[in-house]
Amino acid sequence: MASTLVRTLADWGQFFKADGTPHDVIELMDQDNGILDDILWMEANNIDGHKTAIRNGLPTVYWRRLYKGIPNSKSTMTQVKDACAMMEARNEIDVKLLQLYGDQAGPYRQMEAKSFMEAFRQKMATTLFYGNSNTAPDEFNGLAMRYPSKTSPNVVDAAGTGSDVTDIWGVVWGADTCHGIFPKGSKAGLSTRALPEYDALDGSNNKYRAVGDLFEWNCGLTVRDWRAAVRVCNIDTTKLAKTKTQTGYVDLNRLLIQAKNKIPVSMRGRLIWYMNTDVMTALELQATDAGNVQLRYGELFASKDVPYVHGRPVRQCDAILSTADALA
Repeated sequence: MASTLVRTLADWGQFFKADGTPHDVIELMDQDNGILDDILWMEANNIDGHKTAIRNGLPTVYWRRLYKGIPNSKSTMTQVKDACAMMEARNEIDVKLLQLYGDQAGPYRQMEAKSFMEAFRQKMATTLFYGNSNTAPDEFNGLAMRYPSKTSPNVVDAAGTGSDVTDIWGVVWGADTCHGIFPKGSKAGLSTRALPEYDALDGSNNKYRAVGDLFEWNCGLTVRDWRAAVRVCNIDTTKLAKTKTQTGYVDLNRLLIQAKNKIPVSMRGRLIWYMNTDVMTALELQATDAGNVQLRYGELFASKDVPYVHGRPVRQCDAILSTADALA
């Protein structure tokens, strides 16, 4: 297969200083996606996905009188299967460039690997929210596919319209609620593998010798209990700067209370909120209003000054769009 993206001498020249040592690269493309630090991972029970048995009906119980029997009864269950998907990328380098740059080739490959890892994180975060196997068969289904309309269970409608709306997500991670999956018999997380020297093809199908770095992440998402996640949809981002006295004010605290109370009490203590920068900024500014004492700051894992609303941590996720179309 012909190479579609290779590094030229000019590309390499941007990486190195005049004295031949590598530049310190400023990572302007990095994003904050706290969901990737929170999600729990479990080995799937199939090589291509994970089957879950869900109880969707309780047995009938009866009042009984003396010398009178009762009918047998049983619960009902259904099976759901969530698929795993394969995410891959490859960095390919002409061996002649490695020979030209000698000892500096290693630092370059390490620096480039960092950019691939960030790209994987961003793709994973985006797919966790918006993955849609109907329109992109190679993806796994994200959260939006499980809560697709404003009338779906565990969805709160913020009443925004148009194409400048966003979401707040609340998720309870756990083995019996929501978690990531990886194929049976494999390992969790992003793996990298250095490919030894091989024949690569240029755009004219002519061969040259190259080495490569292969990046792989095989994964999926399962929502074992639909009650363990909640979506606040149709938040109008054009109105987030409005104050209480202005028409169209988006009361984020009120929406979060409604969303929180859709999560069962037994799960509520493990709830984590996810929102993008626009919503988080608005939430913190609204918290400065007189009488608003629902937001405080604390610690989550190694992170300091994490906002908490009603005792539940708030995580920034840049993968959540501010320019989505409103749900019907």
